[in-house]
Amino acid sequence: MSKIILVWAWWTGMSGIAGIFNDLWYTNIVCIDATKSELTDKLEAKGLKVIIGHGKYKVQLWDVIIYSEATSECEEVLEARKIMKANKKVMVILNYFQFLWEVSKYFITIGFAWTNGKSSSTALAIHTAKKIVPNFGLGILGALVPWFKTQSYTINSKAIKDIKTIFGYICTGKWFSSIGDQQSSIIKKRIFFVEACEYKRHFLYLDLDYAIITSLELDHTDYYKNMKDYISAYETLVSKVKNKVFIPKWLKVHSTLFDRLIDSSQIKKVPIKTIPFKHIRGKHNDVNASLIMALITKISKEPKTKILSTMSSFWWLRRRMEYLTTNKNGAKIFTDYGHMASSIDFGYMALKNKFPGKKLYVIFQPHQINRILTGRKDFVKTLKKYDNIQIYDIYAARENMDEIMEHHKFLKDINIKTLDDLGTEFAHACGGTYTTNFSVITKIIEETAKDSIIVIYSAGDIDYKLRNFLWK
Repeated sequence: MSKIILVWAWWTGMSGIAGIFNDLWYTNIVCIDATKSELTDKLEAKGLKVIIGHGKYKVQLWDVIIYSEATSECEEVLEARKIMKANKKVMVILNYFQFLWEVSKYFITIGFAWTNGKSSSTALAIHTAKKIVPNFGLGILGALVPWFKTQSYTINSKAIKDIKTIFGYICTGKWFSSIGDQQSSIIKKRIFFVEACEYKRHFLYLDLDYAIITSLELDHTDYYKNMKDYISAYETLVSKVKNKVFIPKWLKVHSTLFDRLIDSSQIKKVPIKTIPFKHIRGKHNDVNASLIMALITKISKEPKTKILSTMSSFWWLRRRMEYLTTNKNGAKIFTDYGHMASSIDFGYMALKNKFPGKKLYVIFQPHQINRILTGRKDFVKTLKKYDNIQIYDIYAARENMDEIMEHHKFLKDINIKTLDDLGTEFAHACGGTYTTNFSVITKIIEETAKDSIIVIYSAGDIDYKLRNFLWK
């Protein structure tokens, strides 16, 4: 029997795809990863087959392979390509974003794309649409949401039959016999909300009917050469959207082409209003919520008062200013996925507004070397606002320090030779200290005084370690 093979199952996006297949009653799912994690544990708890270690599963000719691009050269993917070539048969071998592209073809697809807050806004839109948009079908994002059973996706239970038919077609190239010639009745019938990531221009895979862009700030500098290169990806995105693109009324981009696109009838410029939420929020969430209100108004025809009341009940999502616990002294502890200087600044303003009399203790694990080098001035400026600063073990994903040294030659001038040298120098510039010892972090968390708030920012692995420590 053929299997659906999901490679890099520890990742939020891929584990979400595994969960969707499981919820659609597929029983032939195999999840593969190099190491165990919280998410692989969750998949096993659902009863899914999880294999830890690449090369342990023997790929078969009719298997469906869906993989993270980070594992494009792993044994399973390479073996699948080899089998397809040797047998001269077409196999379904898709990376995560190619799979989302296939899904997006059969839905009214709405993408959420920008530098900061993609997951938060996608979750907010799904939360709202799920309650008041009858043809809502499926939502996928890159974070876990408590209201989605602590998953990174949600499915309209009334749409499961249609969605399974579409997924079946993607995997087999055949419509289920029960639907016969009526497959056109389900194509573009349901709405699909999806977080549209700009890394390596992945969002250009998506077949978008609508899009939201809240801000543009250079990111993923291991791929994008400069701001011009970054903006060019969004220019292409906007030109591909079939219906409307929603942007803040004040958004300005120093690009002739983008400015011309902004002035076109395809763009909906939205005024930003203060939106009341029950959880910790900042001005950036007013931007996100204002755009989502405009979008939901367009696709649902519901009155704004109903949209607002539904939206305002949204609480929070995993690792987005998520409250974890209070230490023995009474200091509250929050965790946030923020890895851009602007994200950390948004967090500072939101916490300062919520807890005006408290000292703010920041623990920051940088995600990628390039990011803190190209954004150094902004990181230093932002982190210095906090009362106490601790930098933890730089998470150098997809990077090599020797290559970084060649590209950023100034590092030799300041005697930086290793990753730890860089971490120490960066922490000093921010007015803090650097450590790779997690016990230093746990000591801070245990001993911080009552008059403080602790916030941990990272897209790296500190959050997983932190949860294991707090709830061991």
